[in-house]
Amino acid sequence: MTNEIKSAISSGHGTALLYTAGISFILADTIPTPADAFYFRYQQKNKAKLESGEITPKQYWTREASSYYLSNILWWSLVLGTLYLTKGDYTQKAKVGLGLIATGVVIAVIHKNIKKDEELLKGGAK
Repeated sequence: MTNEIKSAISSGHGTALLYTAGISFILADTIPTPADAFYFRYQQKNKAKLESGEITPKQYWTREASSYYLSNILWWSLVLGTLYLTKGDYTQKAKVGLGLIATGVVIAVIHKNIKKDEELLKGGAK
């Protein structure tokens, strides 16, 4: 993988690589993923533990920060690792990557809809 990056830079495509990385950072923060579903569920459980006194505010915020960052790191590492291990050319890798990301979006959106419906059934949202 580093050889491909070095090759892109040495061939004069370093600026395009930087722009691509920047766009990737933006998209990574806007595309819902299964990591988001994990994070929100874990956050809800920890919030309840904090409110019941099972954990301290320090424990809550430590768990909050670590789950927020680690879940995203794990998800995007899975996507990148899958692309790296996928055999084939650029188009094959792009198809696999887009498929994995699209699947993640669907899972995250379904999870979000489930949470909304649960809130509606509890009478918490209108």
